[in-house]
Amino acid sequence: MTLARQLDALREFEPGCRLAAFGDLGASIVLRGSSGSGHPQEYLDDLCQQARRGFLALDAAVQAGGVAAAPSDDVLLLAPGEARLFLRASDGSGDAVLCVCDDADAAARLAAPARQMLACQDGGT
Repeated sequence: MTLARQLDALREFEPGCRLAAFGDLGASIVLRGSSGSGHPQEYLDDLCQQARRGFLALDAAVQAGGVAAAPSDDVLLLAPGEARLFLRASDGSGDAVLCVCDDADAAARLAAPARQMLACQDGGT
């Protein structure tokens, strides 16, 4: 299944998902996205930059000893009227799945399938 189709399937899985995207955290760019309405590349890349900053903050907290020993591979950002779920690959590749949902409940339901999709990308399938 193509990356575009996998992102479409994420949105179909959770009706509360407005946008699903695949990005590169190192470059802070979205490589592919799926949305019911078009978003400019700048908006998508800004989501990727938000994810990158979130993971950098989590990693810094882990290094400072303020969080459990292992760094987190997900960030949930709550904004007015939406919840943004960012998941990063555990292999350090910088690959990430970025989702914009109606609320935190929708993001929570989407976390497992999004993580599975990301794991498939890590495995090269």
